[in-house]
Amino acid sequence: MENGEGPTEQTTREDMAPDSAEQSDEMHWTLHVDGSAGQTGRGAGVVLHGPEGFMLEYALRLDFKASNNEAEYEAFLAGLSLAMELGAGKLKVYSDSQLVVNQVNGIYEAKGPRMKRYLQKVKEKLQRMREVEILQVPRDMNNQVDALSKIASEETHDFGTILTEILPHPSIDEHSKDTCNGQRTPVRKR
Repeated sequence: MENGEGPTEQTTREDMAPDSAEQSDEMHWTLHVDGSAGQTGRGAGVVLHGPEGFMLEYALRLDFKASNNEAEYEAFLAGLSLAMELGAGKLKVYSDSQLVVNQVNGIYEAKGPRMKRYLQKVKEKLQRMREVEILQVPRDMNNQVDALSKIASEETHDFGTILTEILPHPSIDEHSKDTCNGQRTPVRKR
């Protein structure tokens, strides 16, 4: 804003998003993703930063068996869906998963049918974006999404104001729909 004034209250992500896709294409958006799988549960965390201070935190509880790498891919897919929904054209994606980053960048080969389907689905989404850079970062530079993924994996956690959903099936399954299609079940605890 030219005069330095900004909105005093922002209640929804739509209120905070840029006015047009053209405006958002001019600036890089950043996406931090992380997945977590353990004995207590599985979760994914996403933090999306856009123009003019826009930030969205998103936690996704995975209500199905998944490896840590599959949880990483679920975070990646959820983050890409949100970025696309909000009109991000230029995107920098940060993940601490060496495997996922190198598979998506074509350095490593995906092995196993599930990992191949996750990789294929990510690449399909990436083709719809104008410009994407995928970078691996050290774990300590991904603390915010790491915390979200761990919180999402806990069934009894109260998320407060964080946008949270439960994903009942893997995103690569035929009956699963993208977040953009509004088919996931939101969890709103207050």
